[in-house]
Amino acid sequence: MNEMLKAIGEIPVNSLDHLGFTDAAIARDTLRIKCRELQLRGWYFNRDTSYTFVPGTDGRVVLPPNVLAVLPFATEARRIVPRGGLLWNASDRTDVFPRDDGPTMEVVWMFDFEKLPEGARRCIVVRAVTKFQTDQLGSETSYKFTQDDERFAWNALLAEERRYEGKANMFNDAQDVVEVWQR
Repeated sequence: MNEMLKAIGEIPVNSLDHLGFTDAAIARDTLRIKCRELQLRGWYFNRDTSYTFVPGTDGRVVLPPNVLAVLPFATEARRIVPRGGLLWNASDRTDVFPRDDGPTMEVVWMFDFEKLPEGARRCIVVRAVTKFQTDQLGSETSYKFTQDDERFAWNALLAEERRYEGKANMFNDAQDVVEVWQR
């Protein structure tokens, strides 16, 4: 956040407590928004591709507050969707699941900024700086410099993502092929 304040010529802050409505508060909020936006995409560090939820004693699956998205998993035969903080079985029109048959989903988790890998943090900061600087100053020259930084940070994060991906091929990773093999 201090990097964002320096980008518009403001003095860095020592604490995030009691910021009020200041440039520091706007910078903090911009950083939070960009952090959420980046993580929503789902990356190697915040995505579980096959996560099985365990229903509670009442049979319901309450989504943890740090879940950004749940997506269908290839082997899950039921149509499961998020609804009102719970998982909903749209196929059977119920939010109650058998205790031994919790839904398996792809889950995208939200993590605190400090717990993210360096590449993700860097990309978030540069994107936040670009947004903050544009909103606060509106300078075309500054925007072009930070836009170059943003492109570099994004490409570095994509390269990091590719290093963590398994060796993909059309026989193992294409959704249509997976479904045929599982028949």
